[in-house]
Amino acid sequence: MERTHVVNADRRQTPIPIYYRLRANRLPRIFIMSIDQLSARYKDAGQDHLLKFWPKLDPTAQKALASQLEALDIERVNRMYKKATAEEASLSDPTAQTQGIKPIPKDATDSVVGSPEKKQEWFRIGLKSISDGQVGVLLLAGGQGTRLGSSAPKGCYDIGLPSHKSLFQYQAERIARLQRLAEQEFHRPAGTVTIPWYIMTSGPTRHDTEEFFKQNSYFGLSPTNVIFFEQGL
Repeated sequence: MERTHVVNADRRQTPIPIYYRLRANRLPRIFIMSIDQLSARYKDAGQDHLLKFWPKLDPTAQKALASQLEALDIERVNRMYKKATAEEASLSDPTAQTQGIKPIPKDATDSVVGSPEKKQEWFRIGLKSISDGQVGVLLLAGGQGTRLGSSAPKGCYDIGLPSHKSLFQYQAERIARLQRLAEQEFHRPAGTVTIPWYIMTSGPTRHDTEEFFKQNSYFGLSPTNVIFFEQGL
């Protein structure tokens, strides 16, 4: 892993603790940025209020906040916001030239309602794609269950099913079932069909999510096919 240390020339400034930052198409690097530099950056972006209570934080909280703020591309966020609001304003302008909304072509949609044969055909097409390794599952699981009265990731929560299975277990068993169905339908050896499961977490939920899967032996799935990553990277 390549490491780059950027240290302030003015040693009177208090450096923020070292942490990792990922950039596109680059190896992780380590940066040190002073609170003055970070404050100036967010002031330029019109977001310096995020550091309003910095002096009241203990060192651990300061480190966590600094890591989050430095990892965030606040300049890009501002550009995206300005672009979105500009487009919204143009759409509400009655004098603006816009393309009319038209129905999609009739051959772009279909339905299996009232057609058991078509439903079975589509089901088999799906299983064939699974057996050929063309299907994966992406789960957005970055939220905590605070509204449910739990600080654990939502996927760990007992939602009151008669089986008391968590949402993670429920989804893992569905994936395992689809793998077995694809193997049976296309006569593949047991354990040769896999559906990669990508689980997006957040900073506060990643550790608990991974530990939950380890404690439950990945609910019968292969650990190599369950990939965790954090949002924003």
